[in-house]
Amino acid sequence: MDQPTATHTSAHQNPYAPLLVIARNAAVMAWERMTHWSAQLSDATVEAKDNPNNLVTVADAQIESIVTGYLNHVRPGDTVVGEEEVEPTPFDPAAWSGLLDIPDHAHVPASEWHIDPIDGTVNFVRGIEHYCFSAGVRLASPDHPAQGTWLAGLVAAPVMNTTWYATSGAGAWVTTGLPDTQRILTPAEVGVARLSGTPAGRRGTVVATGFGYGKERRDRQFRALIDIMERFDDVRRMGSAAIDLCQVAQGRVNAYYERGLGIYDWAGGAVIAREAGCHVHIPTERDMPVVAADTSDVLEFLTSTA
Repeated sequence: MDQPTATHTSAHQNPYAPLLVIARNAAVMAWERMTHWSAQLSDATVEAKDNPNNLVTVADAQIESIVTGYLNHVRPGDTVVGEEEVEPTPFDPAAWSGLLDIPDHAHVPASEWHIDPIDGTVNFVRGIEHYCFSAGVRLASPDHPAQGTWLAGLVAAPVMNTTWYATSGAGAWVTTGLPDTQRILTPAEVGVARLSGTPAGRRGTVVATGFGYGKERRDRQFRALIDIMERFDDVRRMGSAAIDLCQVAQGRVNAYYERGLGIYDWAGGAVIAREAGCHVHIPTERDMPVVAADTSDVLEFLTSTA
């Protein structure tokens, strides 16, 4: 996974920290809307007044529209790529509370924002906690549109009450709730937990993955899983690629792999896993696997086997 050649060892030297503040503000909006729509889903399920699958489509589209409008307002030279490809809602500052002031970011070149408004929609519909808002930011390469230098990633999970975040060269971090300015700009100074992959001495090996919905793809994934489990003690399927990647960064699982994902699925989590010191392979085509692992040999094995 490409990263800038410069290394930034403190928040004050990190030119990409403003991107995290912006991503965090976008997460405030997504968090509030997910909480709102989750209550509507519960009512629909209990009272049988609506179709939960229709409602989640509305929720996805609304969140992406709101976030895109905000990003267009604060970073008008950037490109926003979302899962739903909706028209942006013009940003209204009076409609939102709890947004942080954004540090100067004029020095940050025009970038691409890859947004997943709700990663883990099946979990969201069923009231399972593993769903989140995910954002990854990169400098696109004009010569290689499918590639580029990744600058920042943020994953915010409302029911888990957890946010993971990272910028290139400045490490990866996890905090309860949504981070304030200090926890973004000076995380080490205020005691935010830094992510570093699998802790030394942890016994056993666990791999996380996901499965597609088409029969042909799923059959292929099940066949690969038989070979993959020769290297692992157990497997987890949590239903959110972004959260799975953060679990690798946090050392809760040793590795994660999956084929058939969009960039918005893995962008935020892949930056976080990389900055936690994990080994990360990102696909240049949709049918290639995204892989994160605690060792290079596991990365190579999963990349070739998955």
